[in-house]
Amino acid sequence: MTNSLRIAVAQTGTPPETHDEAFAVLEHAITDARDADLIVLPELALCGYGDAERVRRLAVARDSAFIDRVRDLARRAATGFVLGYAEEEAGTRYNAALAIGPEGDIRGNYRKVNLWGPHEKGLFASGMPSPVMEWGGLKLGLLICYDLEFAEAARDLVLRGADTLVVLSATSHPYTVVPEVLVPARGYENGCHVVYANAVGPDAAFNFIGMSRITAPDGSVLAAAASDGPALIAADVKRATVDAWRSGHNYLADRRSDLYRLG
Repeated sequence: MTNSLRIAVAQTGTPPETHDEAFAVLEHAITDARDADLIVLPELALCGYGDAERVRRLAVARDSAFIDRVRDLARRAATGFVLGYAEEEAGTRYNAALAIGPEGDIRGNYRKVNLWGPHEKGLFASGMPSPVMEWGGLKLGLLICYDLEFAEAARDLVLRGADTLVVLSATSHPYTVVPEVLVPARGYENGCHVVYANAVGPDAAFNFIGMSRITAPDGSVLAAAASDGPALIAADVKRATVDAWRSGHNYLADRRSDLYRLG
């Protein structure tokens, strides 16, 4: 256990039109992030967000041949992935995040809870909160885009042990408030790292803002991408940084859960 991970965020642009193109996105990310222990890609990175027909066409089951191919890529590269995809199961579709370890093992699968607007609600069913996953001595919890705008979603993961929130997003114009304010705020109020992987550029009716970033528990920005194109950013995320910050800013212990209702 190193209690530290080198995490890279691949801020992706033009959405794939086929599974082969989606696979090429992952291969490109591995080439660009050779020193990373974990590579994070945006919401629905393997099918794009804006074109409903494309989302339906590229949706796959978690145990599909395509996901097996992705798992084999992770194993060969000895690199973990957290990636966004459209998951199909028993005739129901989910906006999902799949966590694949460097041995090709599936460590977690999260289906977005808070669906945003008629576009998502017409395509997907809602899921349940993310598992908290042990990863390199850290504990990771997953959120997808609109989930981050609900403080209780992040707090729930941290109360269950997460020290790092991994957020896959397709945040579009004009919502720059999300990376600029909400990402560091969720980290600050919970004493945790936030890894925010956002899409960039146009996709059907949407125009994504990029601005992917990795923030520390004190709200500072460890790495950030611009808003004008694909990018690769990376930072070392350490449990020691979380422990040091919480030793003097223990909001979790000081909160008055006896006075405030969370439901």
